Amino acid sequence: MNTRFYPYIILVLFVMVFGGFSSKAKAQDNRFKVITFNVLSFEQEDKWGERNSFDVTPYSDFLKDENADFIILNEVENRSSRQMRDGKYIDKVQEIADKLGMFAIYGYSYNLNNKQGQNPEENYTYCMNELYGNAILSRYPIIASRTMQLPRPAGSSDQRGAVVAEVALPSGDIIAVVATHFDHTGGQQEQAEALIAFLNDTKVPALLAGDLNVHPGASPIELIGTKFDQMGNYWVDYIFASKGGWNKISEKFVDAGKLSDHDPVIVEVELKK
Repeated sequence: MNTRFYPYIILVLFVMVFGGFSSKAKAQDNRFKVITFNVLSFEQEDKWGERNSFDVTPYSDFLKDENADFIILNEVENRSSRQMRDGKYIDKVQEIADKLGMFAIYGYSYNLNNKQGQNPEENYTYCMNELYGNAILSRYPIIASRTMQLPRPAGSSDQRGAVVAEVALPSGDIIAVVATHFDHTGGQQEQAEALIAFLNDTKVPALLAGDLNVHPGASPIELIGTKFDQMGNYWVDYIFASKGGWNKISEKFVDAGKLSDHDPVIVEVELKK
């Protein structure tokens, strides 16, 4: 073979091999694993069948092997008096985020001192303790967030809410991750309507997940389906992605045992480019 062609052959092989690696890496950059899990205030059962330890370690150990990019947590009691350790309030959300090496944002829905709604929730806006709501854990930096309180119509039991985190991806793209939790006795339709209206001005691709307390095919799910594609579901827990913007790669659920009365839903999705 004429040696003058060797440099060109090597260049072609370099482009084919490393160009292929680059394309694969780029595709992987757009794939994300998402988990939604109602953690029942970290009230896992101890060996006597009682729910009283509030230790987040079994939860972080349970979730760690999944190596998720985003984890949505519902029914998150945070900095409450019954979770105190050595007389100090504990930020349970930051605890589990630290154990998983993730960023975290917490969106409180109501103050535990106002569970019955006897006072305007605005009275508790700046309270640091006795909180109940939702959390988002992210592998990537959270650059902005906002929260809302959902409607609490007659027939519902608790004040519910939603939290939105804007996340900066390694690719430079920005996406929104939304955690929400609808009421378990009523008001889910009104809550779905308010949530969709709240998210109408979201200009970036979005992931929406949480315990919606209604079964597939229910009216609130149909309404959400006008703006979002369903990526995963088990029982009343769902993961959605903004309509037409994502591909679903895989879906599963994992038995949480005694950690909760819910099992986490886990999906892998790909952001369309």
